[in-house]
Amino acid sequence: MPYAHDVSVLLHTSLAQAQRRIPPTVGTLTEVATGVRLTARAEHLDGAAQMLAGLGWPFTVERPAELRAEVRALATRLLAHADAGE
Repeated sequence: MPYAHDVSVLLHTSLAQAQRRIPPTVGTLTEVATGVRLTARAEHLDGAAQMLAGLGWPFTVERPAELRAEVRALATRLLAHADAGE
């Protein structure tokens, strides 16, 4: 069964660091002038957003636009949880 989404994300890190943290089964890592491009297929974009956030590196979502929306939604949820105790 094919995955629903083609994903391309520019990771602002080195290829060596990306290879240590992202297994080949997740996607393809390609070194580019501005970092490392991760291309992958994803069924659930919320999971992709969580994985990207968990890496701890700055990143730029190239596609799909829906992944950018999921990253924003995750950030909103995290901020709400952080502020819940105040």
